[in-house]
Amino acid sequence: MEKEESVGSPWEVDVDVYVKTENCDPPFHIDSYLQSKEEGDLVFYNRGRHGFIVKFHLHDLTGEGWAFPRPSDVDEALRSSEGEGCPPQGCGQWEQFTPQRIENNRKTLVVRNLNETVTKFGYALRVTKDDGQTYRTLDPGGDNQNGNFAMR
Repeated sequence: MEKEESVGSPWEVDVDVYVKTENCDPPFHIDSYLQSKEEGDLVFYNRGRHGFIVKFHLHDLTGEGWAFPRPSDVDEALRSSEGEGCPPQGCGQWEQFTPQRIENNRKTLVVRNLNETVTKFGYALRVTKDDGQTYRTLDPGGDNQNGNFAMR
């Protein structure tokens, strides 16, 4: 079977990530129109487009200087894996959800979600305040709902 051409470029979506002090419960939260409920997973519906470009915008509510890693260390900014729950320590990236670049003075992480598989997945954003000597892991969840454009 021949693969259909994309009927549209990837969706571009914004996700705000608020870092709070570690004694808060939870110590971070995300806010996006991709959530069906407050503090819920990001739910990705292609609607005929070829996946998503996700821009995670970091807001440091602690004043401690949290940022994504240096642009040259973009792979350190994200861990992702297929399946529900947090990605295992040191797992790298699931080929469907990968970091592309860091922008905006290390306050925006751009991620490509191919959304070719209908499945839940875990991802963890990693931020630093000491140029990557140590990292703080923020681990929300995601849900790819309708596979790639060719599956429609």
